[in-house]
Amino acid sequence: MSEIPKVHLVDVSDGADAEALAAAARAAFDAAGLRAVVRGLCAVKGHFGERGGSGFVPPPVVRAVVELARAAGARPFLTDTSVLYGGSRSNAVDHAMLVHEHGFGIEAVGAPFVPVDGLVGAAEVEIEIGGVHNARVRIAADAVRAGSAIVMSHLTGHLGAGFGAAIKNLGMGFAARRGKLRQHSAMRPEVDVSACVACGDCVPNCPTGAISVRDRGRPRGRNGRVARIDRGACSGCGECLASCRQDAIRYDWGVESRRLQEEMAEHALGFMRRMAGRAGFLTFATCITKDCDCLGRQARPICADVGVLAAVDPVAVDQAAVDLIRERSGRTIESMSYPRLDGSRQLAHAERIGLGSRRYELVRVAPRPVHPAAVELC
Repeated sequence: MSEIPKVHLVDVSDGADAEALAAAARAAFDAAGLRAVVRGLCAVKGHFGERGGSGFVPPPVVRAVVELARAAGARPFLTDTSVLYGGSRSNAVDHAMLVHEHGFGIEAVGAPFVPVDGLVGAAEVEIEIGGVHNARVRIAADAVRAGSAIVMSHLTGHLGAGFGAAIKNLGMGFAARRGKLRQHSAMRPEVDVSACVACGDCVPNCPTGAISVRDRGRPRGRNGRVARIDRGACSGCGECLASCRQDAIRYDWGVESRRLQEEMAEHALGFMRRMAGRAGFLTFATCITKDCDCLGRQARPICADVGVLAAVDPVAVDQAAVDLIRERSGRTIESMSYPRLDGSRQLAHAERIGLGSRRYELVRVAPRPVHPAAVELC
């Protein structure tokens, strides 16, 4: 029988500042034995925020992880991939500028930002996985050329997957553009014309220009006008769902969310097939918001902070994180963000295909003392 993976937890106080989070990350990193994981060119995979948002893991915490990786003999670099939609992360140049604007410049964190999917997100490699939905998946080419990886995930709700943490950070975050398209292809929103008020709020928030408000045609919405979505132009990103205040955007959640989650897990498996034994995971269950950091807006936490978790199994660390949320809040993260969704589908499928284990042993680690600091996470 295989050994049950350990997940190490360092508790933090609610609203802990960056110095306290950095101390917790150091303690979790060491307790989980992540020093033995890092080697060579070490990809420190994070999410460095979208313009307008600030809920991402702050630079001093990332710097602490960079220093740990370097002290273990690795040569760390920050990395992420381009997104499907337009904006400040759609290509490597604009993405690098945003990373610098958010305080992750080389002077601040001690490592350069190097996208692993090339200039426009097209640098990819196919990896055989023999999955349920994919025989092979397309992963960012230089992601699997790295010697090792530390995957820093910020646990949040997610409008398509229920929640996002390590599996999402691997599956979406290390996928090249065509891999992302494959994952989002199941998410196809429609407008409920009986609820649409033709306010147009969704139009400027659609990154692909797929939405328009029309005053002709049937069926009609209120005032004879209705928003329409060009399904051919839609990337499935879900921005319209987040921006609609009338609950007029509809998905077939039972089918589409499940498929998205399973696609995420299979793409995560592609990365781990090449990085087995050379990847570690740090998950920050802090400043937990309804939406992921991609939406680029200020948001209030939906529950109290939990702490920093560390493991070498991405499924175990995700399962532990959502279990701790439920244990401490008395509610699931999905019920506090997108109640129609069931985020456990990504966990079940990930375990089914061999990405990791939902069983785990939780090991509590004492936090290290820190000096008072004024830098806030949220």
